[in-house]
Amino acid sequence: MAALLVFMALNALFPFPEERLYPPSGMRVLDRNGTELRRFPASDTMWRFPVTLDRVSPQLIEALIESEDRWFYVHPGVNPLAVLRAAWGNLLAGRVVSGASTIPMQIARMTEPSERTLAAKLAEAFRALQLSLTHSKKELLGIYLNTAPFGGNIVGVDAASRLYFGRPPDRLSLGECALLAVLPRSPNRYDPARHPEAAMRVRDRVLKQLAERGAVDAEEARRAMRQPMVAHRRPSPMLAPHFTLLARQRLGAETELRTSLDLAAQHTVEHLLARHIARVRQQGISNGAVVVLDRRTRQVLAMAGSADFFDDQRQGQVNNGLAPRSPGSALKPFLYALAFDKGLAIPESRLLDVPTDYAGYAPENYSGTFSGQVTASEALARSLNVPAVRLLARTGLKEFHALLRTGGLETVDRPAASYGLPLVLGACEVRLVDLVNLYATLAQGGTHRPWRITPGEQKTGTPLFSTEAARSVADILTTVTRPDMPESWRLTRDRPAAAWKTGTSFGHRDAWAVGFGPTLAVGVWVGNPDGTPVKGISGATHAGPLFFDILHALESPSRDLRLPDAPDLRKVRLCAFSRMPAGPDCPETITAMAGPKMILPRCTAHKRYMADRKTGLRLQGSCLALRPAVSRVAATVPPELAAWLKAQGKPVPALPALSPACTDVPEGSGPNILSPSARTPYVMRHDAPARFQQIALRAETADPDQPLWWYVDGDFAGSAKPGAPLFLPMVPGEHAASVTDSQGRTNSVRFTVIE
Repeated sequence: MAALLVFMALNALFPFPEERLYPPSGMRVLDRNGTELRRFPASDTMWRFPVTLDRVSPQLIEALIESEDRWFYVHPGVNPLAVLRAAWGNLLAGRVVSGASTIPMQIARMTEPSERTLAAKLAEAFRALQLSLTHSKKELLGIYLNTAPFGGNIVGVDAASRLYFGRPPDRLSLGECALLAVLPRSPNRYDPARHPEAAMRVRDRVLKQLAERGAVDAEEARRAMRQPMVAHRRPSPMLAPHFTLLARQRLGAETELRTSLDLAAQHTVEHLLARHIARVRQQGISNGAVVVLDRRTRQVLAMAGSADFFDDQRQGQVNNGLAPRSPGSALKPFLYALAFDKGLAIPESRLLDVPTDYAGYAPENYSGTFSGQVTASEALARSLNVPAVRLLARTGLKEFHALLRTGGLETVDRPAASYGLPLVLGACEVRLVDLVNLYATLAQGGTHRPWRITPGEQKTGTPLFSTEAARSVADILTTVTRPDMPESWRLTRDRPAAAWKTGTSFGHRDAWAVGFGPTLAVGVWVGNPDGTPVKGISGATHAGPLFFDILHALESPSRDLRLPDAPDLRKVRLCAFSRMPAGPDCPETITAMAGPKMILPRCTAHKRYMADRKTGLRLQGSCLALRPAVSRVAATVPPELAAWLKAQGKPVPALPALSPACTDVPEGSGPNILSPSARTPYVMRHDAPARFQQIALRAETADPDQPLWWYVDGDFAGSAKPGAPLFLPMVPGEHAASVTDSQGRTNSVRFTVIE
C-alpha cells in the first residue's frame, strides 16, 4: 500500500511527457492510385512515417514480442522476473550483460534518453508503469513501432520498411520482420545496408527463437534463413516534383497524402513539355509550364512547372504553374461573359474597332490595324484589343475586377483603378493554375469552384456567369483558329473538340494557350522564368501547338464539348446592318441567340426621310409641298465610325444631302475648322526643342456639348470638345486634317509644315 501511495505521489509530481510520444512526422505524397510520388522528412530531418498496427505485418509484431518482451501482455510495464534474472546474471558476470527492458521501458528510454545507470533504470521502470497505466497494450505497441530507431535518421517501422526494403510494413517477408524486430537494439551494428552479414546473423537468431517457441513453422523459418539479405538505403522517388512540393506546402500536416494527380497523365505532360521546349529554345524561349484539371471536379491531374526540374541553368525548380505573370488577352472571354450577362451585348452585337483615346490611353490591336466594326463573336475570336477595351468601359472596370477576384485570380490584388482599362489586355499578373480553373468554370456553365489537389468532389460552387453567357462564350472560343488542322479538324476521328484562347503579355515575355476539351481544362505557358523578353513570341505560335498536343494525348476524341444546357437562350430578331434589335425601318433582319437579359436599344442606324423623287436629295420643311416627294430609308453609322471611314477614304453610309430647294431649313456645314490654317504654312524653329513645337487642332460647331473626332493623314489624332484645342506635334510636309461631329458631318483642311 505504501509503495502504491509513493507511486501515485511521484506520478502527480512527475507526469509523463505525453507530447514526446508523438514527434513530428514526415510526409508521403501519393498519386490518385496510391503510387508514391515523393517522401519528405519530418521537421527534425528524421524519416518518420507513423503507421497503425493494422498496416503492420502480424509476423513483425509477433517477432517483436517474442524477441523483446515475451510477457508483454502480462506484466504491468515492468517484468519483475526478468529484472531478477538480469540482476543475478549481471552480478555473476561482474558487468551488465542483460537489461531486462520491456517494451514500455524502451519507450521510456527513447522518450528521455540517458546514460545506462541504475538510477536511469529505476526512472525507466517508473515511466514504464506510468505508460502502462494510461495506455493500452495495443497503443504501446503502436508507439514503439513508430518511435524506435532503425539507423541514421530512420525512425519507425514504416520508414525502415520502405527505405531498406522498398515496401510497406504489411508486405514484409518473415526474414525482414525478424530483422526489424531487433534492429532497434543496435541500429548501426545491424544496419542491413552497411553490415549485411551481421544483420543476417541476428535475423537468423530471431528466426530460430521463433521456431523453437512455436511462433512460426520451423520449415518456414529455415526458408527465411536461406534468403539473402537484400537491403539498401533507397532514395525518395522524385515524381512530379513541382506538384509534390505544392502538396507539402498546402497540406503539410498530413502523414500520407493521396492526391488527385494522375501519374500517367503527368508523365505524358512532362514528355510533351520537354519536347516542345527543346524545339523553341533556339528562338530564345527557355522554359514552360502545363496544368491539366478535371473540368468537373477541378482536381489537378497533372502539373509540370518547368521542362526539367533539375535544370539549374534555366531555373528548372521555379514552378511556373504558380508564378504570377501577365496573361495578355487570355482574360477577354470573361469580360464578354460579363457583358452578355449584363445584357450590354450578345454574340452578334456590333462593336466599334476604330482608334480610341481614353484620357491619353489609346489601345491598339496586335496587328496595328483596325476593322471599323465587328461582331462581338469576331472581336473575341480574333482577340481584338480595341473592341475589348471599349466593351470594358461600358461594362464597368470595377465589376470586371470583382469577377476576376471571385473567380479565383488571387494575384489580381490591387484596387481596380490601379489597373485601369488595360486590365482586360493583361495588365495584371495571374497564376496558370488559377487561370485554367477559371476556364473550367466557363466550361461547366459558369459555376466556380476552387481547384484542388486531393480526390473527391466539391458539392457547392459560386455562380460566376449564367449558363447562357458561359455557353455563348464557349461556342465562340471553339471558332478560334487551331494550329492542328485548322480548317478540317472536325473531319478527323482523333481530334477532340476544344474551346481555347491565347495570350501574349506586355513586353513579349509570356505566351499562353488556355482552354478546355470534353472533360479536361488545359493551360500552357511558355517564356523565360526571369522575364527576359522574346521578340516575336506569341500564344498562338509558341503555346498553342503544345496545348493541342496535350489535349490530343489526354482527351477523349469527341467532337462534342459536352457543355451544360442553356435553357434560357432565346432567339431574337436583329437588324442585319446594325445588329441591334430590329426597328420598323430595318429592311433586312437576322435571327440571333441571346440570354434572358438584353438591354440593347432598338436600331437607330436606319433613318426614314423624304426624298425628292427626281433628284433623290433630302426634303425637309416647306419644300416638301413644292417638290414631288417619296419616303425612303437610309443607313447611317456612328460618328466615330464615320470619321474613321472618311479618314481611310472609304464610303460612309449617311443621309443624302438636303435639297437646295429647302431654303428655310438650316442644314449647317458641319464643324468649322479654326486651326490649322490652309493659307499659312507652319515653320519649325531650329532654336526650340521639337516637343515644344505643336499645332492646335480646333473647331467649332453648333452643339458645344458633343465631341469632335480628329484625324490627320488618316490616323486618329484624338477627340475634343468644340472650341477646345487638341495639340499635334509638328512634322515637316503636307498634311490633311479632318474633323467629324456627333451627326457624322465632316470638314477637312490641308496644311503645310516646313523646316
